[in-house]
Amino acid sequence: MVQSSWFDFSHGLPPHSPTNLSSMTIVRSACLDDISQVGEILTLSFNNFNDFTCWIYPLLKLGICQDLKGRLQNQDTDSLCLVAVFMSKMGREIYQSVVGTVELSFCRRSRWYNHQKYAYITNLAVNKNYRRQGIASQLLKKCEQIAQQKEFEQISLHVLASNKIGQELYLKNGYAI
Repeated sequence: MVQSSWFDFSHGLPPHSPTNLSSMTIVRSACLDDISQVGEILTLSFNNFNDFTCWIYPLLKLGICQDLKGRLQNQDTDSLCLVAVFMSKMGREIYQSVVGTVELSFCRRSRWYNHQKYAYITNLAVNKNYRRQGIASQLLKKCEQIAQQKEFEQISLHVLASNKIGQELYLKNGYAI
């Protein structure tokens, strides 16, 4: 049986403050051009492939990309996908690469009571080559800023009990089990 923990950040969302993270990484809403890179990050972050299972990678990525494309085209106001983009400059050329992603949804605890609304984080993932550089924290902070702007007082998420690195990330950023 897979166990998960429910994390909440509900101490009154803090006002957004600029971070001291690399000025080369920005967080913005995902667009259709980002789908392939986001699909790759999600596919590789949430699945383990070996010599026997590598054949399924393109199918999983395709499914993730199609799902994300549908949601981005729908322009649903109750959810959004954010990306962390690493920008580098070589000569006069500026290169952009999606290095992380997160999804933020706006939910209600009960269908019958509209007053219990909360923000919910899913699919937080960072390209393995860019981990441990504060990108996940930057994505979380942007989610907190958006939730606060929309007057949500709480953000929730689930993390697998076996994902100790993820749990440490959320605890370090002020979330509580």
